Amino acid sequence: MKYRNYIIFFLTVVTAFRLLYIWLGPLDLSPDEAHYWEWSRRLDLSYYSKGPLIAYLIAFFTAIGGNNEFSVRIGAVLISLFVSIILYAIAKDIFKSERAGFYAALIPSLTPLYSAGAVLMTIDAPFILFWGLGVYVFRKAVIWEAGGRRWGVEKAFSTSHIPHPTPYWYLLGIIIGLGLLTKYTMALIYPCIALFLLFSKNDRFWLMRKEPYIAIVLSIVIFSPVIIWNFQHDWVTIRHTAGQVHVADGLKISLKDFLEFIGSQFGVITPFIFLGLLFGMWKTGVLGLKNNDRDYLLLFSLSAPVFAFFLLKSIQAKVQANWATPAYFTAFIAASGIYERLFFQQKKIWLKLFIVMAIITGVITTIIAHDTRLLNIGEIDLEARHDPTNRLMGWEVLGAKVGVIFDDMLKKGDAFIFSDSYQVASELAFYVPGNPVTYNANLGRRMNQYDMWQGFNSLIGKNAVYIQDSNVTLPHKVGNAFSKCEKEPLLNIYRNGFVARKFSIFRCYDFKGIEIGVDKVTY
Repeated sequence: MKYRNYIIFFLTVVTAFRLLYIWLGPLDLSPDEAHYWEWSRRLDLSYYSKGPLIAYLIAFFTAIGGNNEFSVRIGAVLISLFVSIILYAIAKDIFKSERAGFYAALIPSLTPLYSAGAVLMTIDAPFILFWGLGVYVFRKAVIWEAGGRRWGVEKAFSTSHIPHPTPYWYLLGIIIGLGLLTKYTMALIYPCIALFLLFSKNDRFWLMRKEPYIAIVLSIVIFSPVIIWNFQHDWVTIRHTAGQVHVADGLKISLKDFLEFIGSQFGVITPFIFLGLLFGMWKTGVLGLKNNDRDYLLLFSLSAPVFAFFLLKSIQAKVQANWATPAYFTAFIAASGIYERLFFQQKKIWLKLFIVMAIITGVITTIIAHDTRLLNIGEIDLEARHDPTNRLMGWEVLGAKVGVIFDDMLKKGDAFIFSDSYQVASELAFYVPGNPVTYNANLGRRMNQYDMWQGFNSLIGKNAVYIQDSNVTLPHKVGNAFSKCEKEPLLNIYRNGFVARKFSIFRCYDFKGIEIGVDKVTY
């Protein structure tokens, strides 16, 4: 009961802090958040690079609270609360310990990766929610009867006592389908579940039952809007995804990408917690296989294979730091339970020191990640161009500046706003007063969602404001698209006395049409 009270207190405090942070915090919307908000203004069955669920979530909250940062991000805060509750529930059930549940819910908040996902409304927030729900419901499906009683080996292999087909399997299919509508990485839960059913002697019979396969069909049905949309749009998502995972590159070895991936995990998880999670994965795998422990096998099967997949992938091509996020969900549970038993049963000094260092480094790193200006307190000069939070700065200032210029242009006739970057175009759509429709010219970039929407032909004869995220001269193709263009004074965004960003703004007159940037579309 004591640790149940602890978790209630912790979640109340951290949720209140996160709500206050997104209300008063120093960060503008990230480019991804702004782009997903753009999607929410044009709801569809799917989108170029991702499924539609993130757009529907943002549309729901902004319909209630309006187009502001708080409304865009509140979904991430609420989702992180539910994720913590799920972690607590699973860990408590598996290890029969509220203390283990408390640790499982606490540790993610000590990592920059999960802390960022709790305040930034990107696809990772709802994706981890559905992954966690999938783990919870799958465990219910294989370990519990509908009445809530455990069943043993003799029941599992007795045809007369096989549990009645549980609705948990069908619920699992729905959850996986919703996860796929959020992020296609959700598909990795299929082979993870299959591995568990193969590893666990008590559960292999499920491979001969209809329930798992009905769950797969249900997930595909839920996912079908994405399939329909892609059928209507020449399968652009498949082409894009193939490009993202470097399918065309074939088999190659890149030590640089491999080391960058490992290094990124030390950064986004923090070094000691990352090592602790790896130990938790390994230990549950060893004990699960040795003792045929179903819960340990479940924790191992839904974490280690995912991490191993991206680790191996990083040898062939670049893997983004957040791609391995689902591997850590059950790893948090595994590490919490394993370390709780080791710490309170064996009480080894090295383990105490390791845990203390993990907590200290996690707290410090995560606090600084919320506001890098805290480094100045310790007289550590983080030059602005090296600050990873720069990409969340300056957009409101840019929007206000462009808004003034845009209003002035409108006095001379119809006008529009565009950029060569979908990130800049999305941020301007959000931060320019009135949330105007913006456009993203293709000057040689790869394809994105704007190409599915925009119709430059309808803008012929209008004036425009063109923006680039750097100090540049006017691109040749943009200059040729207008009768005349004039450059505004360079807009500098300052942080800590350094120039963090520079924006070039141009007034352009009499749009004549613009060429596609590449002869062959790059996905």
